[in-house]
Amino acid sequence: MTKHVSLSENFGSPENYVFDARTPPVLTVAVGEEFTAEVQDAYNGMLREDPTRLQPADLPDYTGVQPFRYNPVCGPIYIEGVEKGDALAVTVLEISNVSDGSVSTAPRAHHFAGLRGWEDTDEPFTGIVSNVADMAEWHYRERTFRWPMRPFLGTIATAPEYESLSTFPTNFGSVMAAGGNLDCCAICPGATVYLQATNRGGLLFFGDLHASQGDGELCGAANEVSGRVRLVCNVIKRKWLRNVRVENSEFLISVYSYRPVEEAFRQAVRDLILWLEKDYGLTKRETYLVMSMCPDFRLRTYQMSAGLGRLMATVGAEFPKYLL
Repeated sequence: MTKHVSLSENFGSPENYVFDARTPPVLTVAVGEEFTAEVQDAYNGMLREDPTRLQPADLPDYTGVQPFRYNPVCGPIYIEGVEKGDALAVTVLEISNVSDGSVSTAPRAHHFAGLRGWEDTDEPFTGIVSNVADMAEWHYRERTFRWPMRPFLGTIATAPEYESLSTFPTNFGSVMAAGGNLDCCAICPGATVYLQATNRGGLLFFGDLHASQGDGELCGAANEVSGRVRLVCNVIKRKWLRNVRVENSEFLISVYSYRPVEEAFRQAVRDLILWLEKDYGLTKRETYLVMSMCPDFRLRTYQMSAGLGRLMATVGAEFPKYLL
C-alpha cells in the first residue's frame, strides 16, 4: 500500500509554513519508494471557499503574523539513506484531483502600484477559476478565457541545516540549491528536480500547488489549487549542487532566484554550462556558443512578483536534450 500524507496534516499548523530541520518528519520512505500527499493552495483554501474574501485583509488567521502564513507545505519527508552532502532527486510522477482555483491581487504588492490610470490592477480582487477536464476557464465581466491546465508544485525544498525559513518569501536559504518558493512551472509531472540535502534524511518539503501559471506570475498569484501529488525520491551520493536543477524528457534546466533578473539569468546560465561540462563532456566555449545559436535554447522567467519582501525573480536556463 502506497504511503500517504492527508491534507489535514499539510496546512493550518505553524510548522506547515517553515522549512525547519527540527520539525518531526510526517513520513519516512525508502529511496525509490513512491508516496502520495494531498496539498493545499497558497491561500489555505480560504479564497476558493469564499471568493468574497480579499487578501490579505480577510485572512487574519494567516496574515496576522509576519511573514504571512501562505504556501503551506507537506513535510518534512525523511528519505532513508540520504546524508548531508548528497543530492536529492525528486521525480513528480503525477498530479491529480486538482480543485478549482483562485486568483487574486493585493494592494501595493504588484508591478503597477501607484501608477495613475492603473488603479484597478492594485485594488484587492479575488477570482475563481474552473478547472475541468484538463482545461482552465475564467469568467471576467462579459468575457470567458480558456487555456490548458499544466499543474505543478510551486514550493519545494529541503530543510536548511540550521535556519528556520518561511515558506512564503523564501526562494532559498543559505544553500542556493536547496529550493524554496520557486513557482517554477517546470516542476510538473514527468520532471525530476535536484535539490541539495544538508541534513540526514534530506527532509523534503513541498506544496503550494498551481493548476497553471503564465511566465513571471506577474500579479503574484497563479491558478492556485489543492490536489494530490505522487512522488518518488532517489539520491546521488556525495553530490554538491550549485543551483536547483530540473530535468524532463526535453530539457536540462538550471534554476536560480536573484535580483536583478539579469544576474539571476547569468547565474542560471553559468550553472547550466558547468553541468554540461561535468556530466556530458561539453566545453564551456561550445556550450556558450550553441546557446547563442540554437532557437530551442530558452531563458524563462518563472516568477517575477513585485513587492513581496525578500522574494526574488526565479528564472531558468533550458537546454534542449536533443543537442546532446
